[in-house]
Amino acid sequence: MTHSRQSDRRQFIRQLGGSFALGSVASLLPQLMLTPRAAAASKGTGYRALVCVYLAGANDSYNWLVPRDSESSGSRYDTYRASRGGVYSSGNTSGLALAFNDLMPIAPAGSSTAYGLHPSSTDFTAVNGSNSQPHSGLHTLFNQGKAAFVCNCGPLVQPISKTEYENGAPRPAQLFSHNDQELQWHLGMAAPNDPMSRFGWGGRVAKLTAGGALSNGLSPTLSLAGASRFLIGDQIMPYQLSSGGINLIDNYTAGVSDSNFSSQRRALLNDLLDDNYDHPFSREYARVVKRSLEVGESLSGLLEASDGSGNVSAVFPAGNTLADQLKMVARMIKVSRAAFSAQRQVYYVRVGSFDLHSGMFVAGGAVASTGHGELLTTVNEALGAFWTSLGEIGAQEEVTTFTMSDFGRTLSGNGSGSDHAWGGNMLVLGNAVRGGQLYGKYPNLLINANDNAGSDWSFSRGQYIPTTSVDQVAATLARWMGVTDSAALGAIFPLLDNFSSSDLGFMNA
Repeated sequence: MTHSRQSDRRQFIRQLGGSFALGSVASLLPQLMLTPRAAAASKGTGYRALVCVYLAGANDSYNWLVPRDSESSGSRYDTYRASRGGVYSSGNTSGLALAFNDLMPIAPAGSSTAYGLHPSSTDFTAVNGSNSQPHSGLHTLFNQGKAAFVCNCGPLVQPISKTEYENGAPRPAQLFSHNDQELQWHLGMAAPNDPMSRFGWGGRVAKLTAGGALSNGLSPTLSLAGASRFLIGDQIMPYQLSSGGINLIDNYTAGVSDSNFSSQRRALLNDLLDDNYDHPFSREYARVVKRSLEVGESLSGLLEASDGSGNVSAVFPAGNTLADQLKMVARMIKVSRAAFSAQRQVYYVRVGSFDLHSGMFVAGGAVASTGHGELLTTVNEALGAFWTSLGEIGAQEEVTTFTMSDFGRTLSGNGSGSDHAWGGNMLVLGNAVRGGQLYGKYPNLLINANDNAGSDWSFSRGQYIPTTSVDQVAATLARWMGVTDSAALGAIFPLLDNFSSSDLGFMNA
């Protein structure tokens, strides 16, 4: 090959990479392992998957799960109502509390206090075009033992009281910052300088339980919401796709003769990718691009099969972007198990707008469908339809869905919303969940609490210090995925030994 010919090829590869980065196949380039599958340190049998639903902006989760014992003076609900500035109404527009009778009652097993869920948690009928289908909401799923809440959870270096905090005890860096706290949730550690912090805890778990890519090159970590540190592991990069499916490179389809010369373009591209480049980076780059194309086309064919085998019939609500993402997750789980015999996968989806410094409630609007309620209705309906679809494909036992969010929010308001805080409540959903219960310690919801005996600590606006760490939650889910070795758990969660338990008990074996 002449020097000129080699230079032309290299120039084409560079330009092609630039085109990929702009969109067509950008999601396919970094997705694949660059080394053979590694032997997993801990693996189980059968299929299991984690699905992370990230509520971006910081969900006000003390209005998602609320004490509901009685309205009498001194009750847990009364304390909540007072700390939140009273019930929101036309006469109290700065109040952030939900009315007692608006809360959907639950009686968590083992709890001496009754609780209520936000009224958005109701059963519903999803409508999409001419199709409709009834689904269970989170209220029903909790009462059926399919869902649980982990209370007052957040990033921690070690357990810390209010006095210890004020005396300078170790705490996560950049508290109350969206970007920093989201990163710490994704890392599963509050020590970003640790060597393991190159990888997210979802990627670290996937490395130990899946080892690496499937036989067709598909990564064990998959994102429906763009790039995420949560899914990156040692020699594992997440496969990115959209709610609409696989983003294939345009006008490069083999065997298609059209005015854009698609078949000829693909033949030339294949020739370029098969060339023996001198530089190891060029060779590896060409190999990854080629594998990316093959994986994308393989998946696209399976998802769009004419017999419908890559689809689900469950009706997901129209106009719900989180539901769209979760529908694609269900379809990917279906084809991954059937076509590739996948054993372990970790998925990431995301919905935003939870940073409600204002607009927690909307004057004259229904509590369940406006303001914060509108966001929680989006989550409730997306999860309800997803649950139905998992039942359709026989995966409710094998898939565990959980929420994460930047941090909790202040109990006291700022006039029409709440501000950045620390600890908050998170949801876990699945047949493998020991549901119908609360895990961790639900706080007393006091302003400026300092109760060492009751491990109940908050600051001047009700910013609660977490009593359960992200590491403990992540380790519990990792154990269910198959990381049962204590040394392996300690390796991927280096702060875990700082806490009294590495298993919060909300998952069955």
